[in-house]
Amino acid sequence: MSSIKTPSKRRLLATVALVAISCLTWPSVWAAEADEPSAPAASKALRDWALSGNLEIPGVTACHQCEWRPKPNQMRAADQCGVGPDGNPKLAEFECGFSEDCKRVCNFVRCLTP
Repeated sequence: MSSIKTPSKRRLLATVALVAISCLTWPSVWAAEADEPSAPAASKALRDWALSGNLEIPGVTACHQCEWRPKPNQMRAADQCGVGPDGNPKLAEFECGFSEDCKRVCNFVRCLTP
């Protein structure tokens, strides 16, 4: 199968997944509503979510967390590497990425200019 690259293909795949999930969960929602005068909160939440048209799947896409995936970056680092004869800070290599709370973090690796 070819890799899915366009947004319309992703949207179509997400819609198909939602329809499949709905088909699997709706019979249990109907049974809960038919058997009990007040359905459990989870069934009501599922029904409300399915009727909302939201493409986020609870527990899968709704809770976004950033992962630490460092990328090398070159930045001026006067504190770690000092300044050159011209007074400009020397270049250093940093690993920059995003912490779990999605804040950008850069960690010093080494000086690039002696």
